[in-house]
Amino acid sequence: MSWHALRPTCLPDPDVVFRPTRRDIDPATGEPTAYALWDRHAWQPHGECWLWCGRDDVEVTWIGPVQSSGMHAAVFACRACLYELDQRVLQANMRRDSSALPADLAPRPPAAGLHRGAEARRAAY
Repeated sequence: MSWHALRPTCLPDPDVVFRPTRRDIDPATGEPTAYALWDRHAWQPHGECWLWCGRDDVEVTWIGPVQSSGMHAAVFACRACLYELDQRVLQANMRRDSSALPADLAPRPPAAGLHRGAEARRAAY
C-alpha cells in the first residue's frame, strides 16, 4: 500500500480560479449577479482564518459565532475557505433536494396483508 504525500496547504493551487456558485449566476443571462458571494460580506484587511487554511494576516470576513465548551468566539474565514464552505453547503442542499420525491408521483398502495391484520384484531372484540 502506498502513501500519498500530504499537500503543504489545504488550499487549492495558487493558479486555481474560483468559479461562481450557481446562486451567483443569473440563469437568464449567465452573468454574475450584483449580489455575488464576495459582495455579501464585509472584509477586514488583516485577520486569522479559522477554517481549513488557518492562515494569519490575510483578508477575512466574519461568518458567524461558534460555541465550544461553554465559551463563545467569532469565526472568521478567508476568501478561499469561504468559497469552499459555500460549495459544501451548496452540494449538501443539492443532495438533500435530489433525494426528495417528485410531486407528480402518486402514493403507493399499502403493502399486501397489512390491512388484514387490523380487520382481524377488530373482529376479535
